[in-house]
Amino acid sequence: MLRRDQMRKRLDILWRIGAAILSGVLTALATSLEPHWWAAWLAPIPLLIAVFRSSYGATWIWVAIATLIGLTGRAGYDLMFLGPAGEAVVALLSVAGIGVVMTFTRAMVQRRRYLLAVFFYPAAAAGLDTIVAAISPHGTAGSLAYSQMKFLPAIQIAAAAGTAGIVFTLDLFAALVAIAWYCQAERPRPWAVYGVPSLIIIAVLGYGVARLAQGEDVRTFPVGLAVSDVASPAPHGAAGTNPSNKSWTEYAATIPGLANAGAKIVVWPEKIAPLDQPGAERVRELLGDAAHEAGVYLVAGVTVTGADHLENRAWLFAPSGELIADYAKQHLVPGFEARFKPGDEDVVRPILGARFGIAICKDMDFAQLGLAYSRLGVNAMLVPAYDFDRDAWSHASMAVLRGVEGGFSVVRPARHGLLIVSDRYGRVVDHKASADAAVVSLEVAAPLGPGEATPYARFGYWFGWLCVAFSAFAALSLANPSGKSSTGHT
Repeated sequence: MLRRDQMRKRLDILWRIGAAILSGVLTALATSLEPHWWAAWLAPIPLLIAVFRSSYGATWIWVAIATLIGLTGRAGYDLMFLGPAGEAVVALLSVAGIGVVMTFTRAMVQRRRYLLAVFFYPAAAAGLDTIVAAISPHGTAGSLAYSQMKFLPAIQIAAAAGTAGIVFTLDLFAALVAIAWYCQAERPRPWAVYGVPSLIIIAVLGYGVARLAQGEDVRTFPVGLAVSDVASPAPHGAAGTNPSNKSWTEYAATIPGLANAGAKIVVWPEKIAPLDQPGAERVRELLGDAAHEAGVYLVAGVTVTGADHLENRAWLFAPSGELIADYAKQHLVPGFEARFKPGDEDVVRPILGARFGIAICKDMDFAQLGLAYSRLGVNAMLVPAYDFDRDAWSHASMAVLRGVEGGFSVVRPARHGLLIVSDRYGRVVDHKASADAAVVSLEVAAPLGPGEATPYARFGYWFGWLCVAFSAFAALSLANPSGKSSTGHT
């Protein structure tokens, strides 16, 4: 009998280790640079089930296993930005944050406070997502919300609640399934514990389906995108020397073809080439003439070198050849753009009867920038970009989600990435990879957003901070627990 109990205990431990590993693998699939959207819905479930019947100490072991495996989904990419020390800090903070959430959820379940637990877990996850987005130099990068970019019904809630709304929905489903599994025998208060969360999930996905069923936006604008991964000798963040006119003439040669195809706006990528002040003046004249000859608006990304700093800028030329906007990138890539001076001004210009905003690459990692443009009434964003090949979809999808949050279309040509156009629902209208040819171009009739602020733009991070407040209240409520307590076991 004793041997049988020992065998059962060993099998139980092995099952929980397997559950933690499975959660880690699913998390890695959900958070990779090419995420599997379905994995995000399932990833927390095995770990939650394991910790519900575990001791406090064992819970932290399972959490560490699952979290560290989950981080492998994009470890190599993150290492490029964070370095080994930064990656280690992220790992420790991730284990700590997830561990605290799991231990509180476990305590609520073991005390049979199931209704509190089923909402605490997703609220805490959404709250952490909100806090990280508020303080991280990388903005919303790494949010679980981006795992859903190919499951469009799930991301429509972002127009009201941002990434926190998406994360809450995913983890509400996970908490619901895990608690239902744990409570198979007793089925506590089935309507409150199971019915209310189920209705919320159905409502969120139903809202998404209803938004998508509204159809395509009627108003469109003809836009052309052109990118060359080989035209400029300057890598990310490099100052370089003043290039010959070859880079610029190669790009200028793309304008007539796009204009003949119907494009009225041509958008090029970020950092086409570095220019000193005299060189910048010459190139401005060259690009103004090219825009005038083709009768198009032209957006070009350029690095301007100063005496003691660099500037990452996007120039907008009118069909008259006049430079009508000179935007400076506001959110710089830590490390890679240490020598660059950030801008501090949003830029909106009327074009073809619509309002267009300008941003550059990493700017669109930050929800507050997209919301600011939404409040300014933009119909579309023009976003020159420069990616790292492996993150082509991952980084483009972040800009696409800003369009859902803010209610505008996004035009984003990226070097070493994707040339992509999306609408305000996150639907990709068209795209090409910059690696497909020496020079890649794309002409699209891009939809225009309505030019009205979304609920998320009007009310900001209301839902995320509400989740933070609820999570804190729920955790403090354990000081006066009600219901039967259970100590759990390993």
